[in-house]
Amino acid sequence: MSNINNQTQDLYSIELVQDLDHEAAATVTGGALVLTTDADGEGTRRTFTGNNRTLGSFNNETSWFDLEGNRDWFVYTGQNFTGRRGFVKAGTSNNFNRTFNDNIESARPV
Repeated sequence: MSNINNQTQDLYSIELVQDLDHEAAATVTGGALVLTTDADGEGTRRTFTGNNRTLGSFNNETSWFDLEGNRDWFVYTGQNFTGRRGFVKAGTSNNFNRTFNDNIESARPV
């Protein structure tokens, strides 16, 4: 007969379970693309992960990016990964240039 331990354990007391901060979680998931509506990281901020066929209310509204994690991303001027494609390097943040400033509608990890 087996003995079953019905004692509830706190997840953090189990080996190999840990709380990940935002940057570490972004690294595990393929990164997080943080976009803002104004230059230099100002304005409304929104974080995107995974494939984003549309940026919703952020379509044609983004002026700045911060790419967290270690995976590069593509940004597109059209929805569903269409239009002009831009490359965003992992670990960088900057204002978008004229071609992509207020002109992005979808994004995805490379």
